[in-house]
Amino acid sequence: MSSNVLRNAWAVTKVFLARLRFLAVFLVAALVVGYWDTIQNYVDKWTRPPVAPDMLTQVSDIEYYCVMHPNVIRSEPGDCPICGMPLAKRKKGEKVELPGGVLARVQLTPRRIALAGVQTATIAPRDLIREIRAAATLDYDETRVAQLSARVAGRADELYVKSLGQQVKAGDPLYSIYSPEVYTAQREYLSARKRVRDLATDVNDDLRHDMIQVYNASMQKLVLWGATSADLDRLDQQFDQTGAVPTHFVVTSPMAGIVVKKGIFEGSYVQTGEIPYTIADLSNLWLQVRIYEPDVPLVSLGEPVAISVAGRSAEALVGKITFLAFQLDPVTRTLAARVEVPNPGLSLRPGLFADATIRVPVLPGRAARTPATTAPAAVPNAAAIFQAALEPYLVAQGALSQDKTQGVVEALHQMVAQLEPLKDNADYAPGYQRLVELVHVTLGGAADVEKLRNLFRKISAEMIALGKSTGVPDTAPPARVFRCPMGEKPNWIQYATTTVNPYQGQKMLTCGAQIDTLPRIAAPVATRPESAGTRILAVPRSAVILAGSHNVVFVANAELEGVFDMRGVKLGPLAGTANAGDGADADYYPVLEGLQAGDHVVTAGAFLLDAENRLNGGGSTAAPATPAATQPAG
Repeated sequence: MSSNVLRNAWAVTKVFLARLRFLAVFLVAALVVGYWDTIQNYVDKWTRPPVAPDMLTQVSDIEYYCVMHPNVIRSEPGDCPICGMPLAKRKKGEKVELPGGVLARVQLTPRRIALAGVQTATIAPRDLIREIRAAATLDYDETRVAQLSARVAGRADELYVKSLGQQVKAGDPLYSIYSPEVYTAQREYLSARKRVRDLATDVNDDLRHDMIQVYNASMQKLVLWGATSADLDRLDQQFDQTGAVPTHFVVTSPMAGIVVKKGIFEGSYVQTGEIPYTIADLSNLWLQVRIYEPDVPLVSLGEPVAISVAGRSAEALVGKITFLAFQLDPVTRTLAARVEVPNPGLSLRPGLFADATIRVPVLPGRAARTPATTAPAAVPNAAAIFQAALEPYLVAQGALSQDKTQGVVEALHQMVAQLEPLKDNADYAPGYQRLVELVHVTLGGAADVEKLRNLFRKISAEMIALGKSTGVPDTAPPARVFRCPMGEKPNWIQYATTTVNPYQGQKMLTCGAQIDTLPRIAAPVATRPESAGTRILAVPRSAVILAGSHNVVFVANAELEGVFDMRGVKLGPLAGTANAGDGADADYYPVLEGLQAGDHVVTAGAFLLDAENRLNGGGSTAAPATPAATQPAG
């Protein structure tokens, strides 16, 4: 019995030992597999000779490393066991210093470049346009709005313009007013005019002078109440034909336009200072634009503006900036700008909303434009041309007032020559042609003073009519229109405030008075000319990684294949290319610093390179450039 127990126990023991050996073999195999690298390192250490055979005669100071994995270092050239890239050579212990301006360096194999879809483009100078968009509102042109305030009190007995929106022309009657003051003033004027016209040739000089002064004063009173040269002509004609003094004074429109306000009714009394009518000329409007603060430095006077009005056809509207406010609105942080908009068909209405687009060229050397402190030089306009022609006219006027003929013909020929630039303008060509006929055809070789005066009367009438159309520059002296009561009541132009009559000469030099002034026109702001040589180095928007003040781009290294240098760049504001064929990426940044023409920048895959750089210890793109410039390549 005991022997059987022993045999069973021994059998169990042998089975247990067999299984234990299996477990021991499995455990040893697992330890060998798990610690194989460690075992291999110990074997290499124990079996390595104290000095390598190739170093017995000379110790090398060159080593080879992977630019992508700096921890891989070999004594012999070869490929990186991790990424498969060729190892780069350097001196042992040397840290690779990156070229100036390069923040980091990334290298990819051709296969990874293809898989990542990395694409490059060569940067070059381009014509860049910065588009500035702003909301705007159409408004009246304040220089073309006339508020007809009543200059004398009276009763409006008849209205010729009875409703709002009625169109009127310059000189059209608006309303007829009865005023005892006006009636008395008209009687005084007509009586003074008759006495002057009936003066004998041998009358005492003092009496002649006094009568002339009374006439001048009575006419001035009517002119100050709004009487025009045409009004005086009608008054004179009616008195000469009937001998009656009109009981009513007809107020006329000083300009062509539309009645936009009406504050008068038939039979109502008008007090001095009230505004019965307001007339606006809508052939030219103002566009009130609000420019946002960041765009203010880019805009200057004379900039062309493309205008789009809601509900209007695709017809292009173009104006130009003629005014920039001197202060920003503290609430909206915008700057007010004014754009002149032609409205020949009167299809635009004040109050309409519009979108304004200002296309500003980006200039070389600077990505922002300094606003002009003064308007660009204006090309000679009609007012300036007329002003130049007025100078020889005044020479002739002065000579005739002194009873002289010398130099008059030459001065009038010079006057016509100065007006020649107006011959191609449809608005002024008829007046210019009539002056040419008067001077070159009618004048001929006339030298008699009376003949010259008679011709000068016709020339003056044409010059006054032309001057009212062109105006005179507001920088020139006021061009005053004077009227003479003698003969055919001729008018003339002069600068002086004291009457200098060219038709009566020294006999009645001060006969006549001022009845009008030629309109003064502000010098127009010239549209900004297209700048020559505005091309500026530009980089595509897709190539730039925006990182605050440290914007970067990746540039393909021209010497090392597959190597991309990360460079910090200084850029101007985003702009569009002026060339329509530049492709889908039509947005560019002007390059101020950091790149040169001919550099191949990465336009697709730049963010992958940035991520690769960060994963391999290259640092963040938002970090300052100084520390990254001295780290080991990789």
